[in-house]
Amino acid sequence: MNANLKYHNADFDVRRLNENNIDRIQFAMLPENSTVLEIGCATGFMSAYLQNQMGCTVTGVELNPAQAAVAREHCRYLIEGNIATASVQAQLDTHVAEKGKFAVVFMSQVIEHIAAPQDLLTRIRDWIMPGGCLVVSTCNVAHWRIRLNVMLGRWEYTDYGILDRTHLRFFTVHSFRRLLQECGFNIVDEGYSFEDICPFRLLIDKRVLAPTDLLRLIPFVGLGLREKYIYRFKNLIATQFAFKAIPVDTV
Repeated sequence: MNANLKYHNADFDVRRLNENNIDRIQFAMLPENSTVLEIGCATGFMSAYLQNQMGCTVTGVELNPAQAAVAREHCRYLIEGNIATASVQAQLDTHVAEKGKFAVVFMSQVIEHIAAPQDLLTRIRDWIMPGGCLVVSTCNVAHWRIRLNVMLGRWEYTDYGILDRTHLRFFTVHSFRRLLQECGFNIVDEGYSFEDICPFRLLIDKRVLAPTDLLRLIPFVGLGLREKYIYRFKNLIATQFAFKAIPVDTV
């Protein structure tokens, strides 16, 4: 694979993903047959699915030139450049003036790459039509593995994941919820991909006796208790999370 195509999935199909996959979780929040602005569309593999399988019309924004070149084949419209810059935002303003506002602004694992996320989230409100929404996902830096490593004095960046070396901002479930609210959004849906706390995973790299597995075994009430456990401890066990939010003045 071309080294410049870091974020690419030629075989992307939401229907084949397991229920704990963040892409399956966030795609369930996206309405079919809608106009979508995908910020950080990479090679456009998600845009292609939105258009071909969900009947959406997608405008993509992508910073990386190599990825943008591929994305042009999959998006109805493509704007190349950094969404945080005034020039790209001006291009979007012009696009909105000519084509209309979007039913959905979609940002999958992008906001953590933005130096001033509050500024971008505030601008996004200008591009959403009345009744439209923002669907945004990011990583949870409060996951138990990160907490444990910090307690042990370790903070090691990686090529992918929560501590991706290209991330400029880090969020917890709670801090990102507050950020959305401060930027004028009401959250109407949420979802989490999780890796449950499991001491044996650290010792033998095998998932044994994780609370979610044990709760599942309880007759009749186990699944309900499991869902309550996941929600209650989401800031501890979520690796990634997604929110669907609506601008306050359009609720």
